[in-house]
Amino acid sequence: MTDSKINKWCQLQVLSEQILNIPKEIFDDITYDQANIILNYFPKSTLFKLPESEIKFFEWVKVNDAPVWEDLWNDEINEPYIVSLIFLPLMIKNGYRGYPICDLLNNDNYYFSPQHLSENESEIFTESSKTRFLNKESLTVPQLLAIEISMNPIDVWHFAYKHKIELVEAKKGIQALVNDEILVHLKEAEYLATFIDF
Repeated sequence: MTDSKINKWCQLQVLSEQILNIPKEIFDDITYDQANIILNYFPKSTLFKLPESEIKFFEWVKVNDAPVWEDLWNDEINEPYIVSLIFLPLMIKNGYRGYPICDLLNNDNYYFSPQHLSENESEIFTESSKTRFLNKESLTVPQLLAIEISMNPIDVWHFAYKHKIELVEAKKGIQALVNDEILVHLKEAEYLATFIDF
């Protein structure tokens, strides 16, 4: 996907109630810089609908963790899965990770970035986990979590969904990392704001 094609696509868009629909072929192929081209082309108030793959994920969340889904989407005014365009580059950055679950108000947040790994305690654990992965050896949930978190920010729901792990087991894996002082768990949204890298 070239920048000129992105610019041309932007010029052809007619916003319906300030909501942008980004086709799958564009969403799947754009780079971080191209996501910023789209972001900068439209008014700051522009919203966009999440892609079908992410809607499917959030339907899984609705079944597997209904209180979290309600915390995010149960709004009488706004339709579910419509978000600010400001999130588009964040969703593209570092490879597609989806819409980050990092601002829950009525539930504990489980969003982690590499900065949440303890500097000393996590290094040996993470490196040994990566070695096991490269050698195609089996990994525990905490080992897999440490690898994922060390590479890019991720929340527990996307982690569990991606790896087909029961949510309760993923949360136990996080607690094990916290207990071993490998991971810092900030549960409140206000403390996570500085770790969201737009």
